[in-house]
Amino acid sequence: MVRLQDARRRHKMVSMARGFAFVGCYSGFEPGQLGWVGSRQPGEGILTFAFDPADGPLSSTPRLTRQDSPTWLELHPNRHFLVAVHELSHHTGVPAGVGFVTSYRIGNDGLLEHLCTRPTGGRGNTCATFDRTGRFLLVTRYWEGGISVLRFDPDTGLIGELTASPLHHGSGPHPLRQSVPHPHGIHGDPHTNLVYAMDLGTDRVHQYLLDTATGTLLPKGEVHLAPGCGPRGINFHPRLPVAYVNCELNGTVVVCAVDNESGLIPIETVRCYPDGFVARGHPDNLGKADFWGAEGCLSADGSHYYYICRVHQSIAVFAVAPSDGRLTLSSRQPLAAQSNARNLTIDPSGGFLLVASQDADCVECFRIEPVSGALTLVLSRHAPCAADVAII
Repeated sequence: MVRLQDARRRHKMVSMARGFAFVGCYSGFEPGQLGWVGSRQPGEGILTFAFDPADGPLSSTPRLTRQDSPTWLELHPNRHFLVAVHELSHHTGVPAGVGFVTSYRIGNDGLLEHLCTRPTGGRGNTCATFDRTGRFLLVTRYWEGGISVLRFDPDTGLIGELTASPLHHGSGPHPLRQSVPHPHGIHGDPHTNLVYAMDLGTDRVHQYLLDTATGTLLPKGEVHLAPGCGPRGINFHPRLPVAYVNCELNGTVVVCAVDNESGLIPIETVRCYPDGFVARGHPDNLGKADFWGAEGCLSADGSHYYYICRVHQSIAVFAVAPSDGRLTLSSRQPLAAQSNARNLTIDPSGGFLLVASQDADCVECFRIEPVSGALTLVLSRHAPCAADVAII
């Protein structure tokens, strides 16, 4: 009897250790129809892979939850709910100003239960994240040039009313990519009610103060970055008052000190592409700028920072200074041929980095060497037009 109880206890511990990787995609397009997508194989929705942090593999037969272009997936802080944007554009036939986000309950077996779909006021929803309270959903409206705030019930997972939807103004020097505002990423400060919206079209980070009673936003100034840099997203260091703004159009990351009152203070700009590499004019450069960087992320302990170099098809690995968060290039990891990876994320154990290699139609899983931060490819799984990965 004792042995049977021990066996059951071990089985329960193993079951709890296993997780799930959710992979979003672009769907519903014909090859060549979306200028920034090189994949010739559209996805069909969210793929759910079983994920085992003991050795990192993804299951070979994922479950499919059908949805229109779930290109950004965000886990609620309580880990019970998953939110997916519908990044709709001209190929879907929806008019400007029409866009949606969807919430799901995550079952013990990784099954996604649809809870609700709510309008965002714009079809270019490239990012959706939560404020630090978990009671508000922050969403970008890339094509319309604004952002949206919606209520979120952390007990039921239901998305509520739209509480704020400010528009941005301005432009940047790049004639194709920066003729109008294009907010690409939005994130709440982990320690305050400040909200940061990275506007690729205007080379600015728009700062807001979120009223957590009403869901309204008070402008708190703009951080002006280098002309033509195209800020895309932001990551916050887990211990230091430092944040990292990844810039798409010039292939850099801007290291910023974070002040709880005034927000971001740029202290360093680091190039992420190899010296001498020319991205402009390259056939893989669907971003049609000098460079075409994508997302960045920090290791679980904040000791290393990772940045996707599209076109070069690599990940730049930086060591993070423990005193002030400054970056030093430490290694570089090749990605799949013609990867043009869109997003990357680290699993909760901190041992693996998963990359959505969009144009290579796969998810690449890398083991992280804990001291050097270097990456080793463990395996790759087929995922048509993979755009984002969320792991629980």
